[in-house]
Formats: sequence, C-alpha cells, structure tokens
Amino acid sequence: ATRVGADLLETLTSMFNPLPSIALLPLAMIWFGFGDGSTIFVLLHAVLWAVALNTHAGFRAVSPTWRMVGRNYGLSGIRYVWKILIPGAFPSILTGLKIGWAFAWRTLIAAELVFGASSGGGGLGWFIFENKNSLNIASVFAGLLTVILLGLFVENVIFRTVEQRTVQRWGMQT
Repeated sequence: ATRVGADLLETLTSMFNPLPSIALLPLAMIWFGFGDGSTIFVLLHAVLWAVALNTHAGFRAVSPTWRMVGRNYGLSGIRYVWKILIPGAFPSILTGLKIGWAFAWRTLIAAELVFGASSGGGGLGWFIFENKNSLNIASVFAGLLTVILLGLFVENVIFRTVEQRTVQRWGMQT
C-alpha cells in the first residue's frame, strides 16, 4: 500500500469510525427514502470501518518472510494480494468482520425501531417497538431474547466455523 493510501484510510476512519451508523439514518432516509436502501447504507457504514481498519492492520502485519516468498514466486498485483496478503491477514480480516457484524446487528435493530415507528412495519426492532407500545412486556423480552440468540448463533456457529476451517486449520491462531 502506498503512503498516500494509508494516510487516506487513516483520515477517513478517524472521521467516520466514531460516527454511530444510526446517526446517519436521517440522511439516508432523505437520500434513499424509507426502505432497504437506507438500511443498507447505514449497515455498510457500520461494517466498513471496522473491516477496513483490521484489514489494513493485517496487511501491515504480514511477515516479511511471506512477502519475500510471494516475490520469489513472481507474484505481483492482485495475485500477490490474493495469494499472500489476504491469507496472511485473514485473522485480522476475520476480527474486523466480527466487529463489523456486531455493529451492523445493533444498527439493524435500531434502524428497524426507527423505520417501524415511521413506516409501520419491519423486523425484530419493529416487533420490540410495537410490543413496548402495547405494554406487552413478555413479547418485548421474547424479541430481545431472539436478538440475543441470533447474535450468539452468528458468533458461535458461523464465525467459529469459519475460524476453525481457516485460521485454526492453517495454524494462525494467536
């Protein structure tokens, strides 16, 4: 990576990473209207910075030996990135994806709360919101429990499986 690219990434992440994704929802609603476009926009913001920071850190941490092996095999450009940098940085990339997932999950539930209040429908957040308004506390807890269980499933089944099939299998566990 070039110094200019690294500086640009650092500047952008310094500006946008601290900004809660849900704070962008009013702009997203103006730009994309009510619906999927706005939700996708705020979810991308939630994921992008964690993945970018961790990927960049992972690329920088790839060992000089790996880099030399790639050059000795004549790898350059996209083949060098695909065969050397991504596998070497994969533990960091996976960490970024885990963090991004957690941010995105919280943002999605919050966005559904907002969209549910303004559009009258949509998702677990809306379910929680509607049941809160009806003072149906058991259903609010059921919605929260569903959010928790889905989060645990993604963390402990999906991410753990990916980690076992890649990072642990490749002997890269730190």
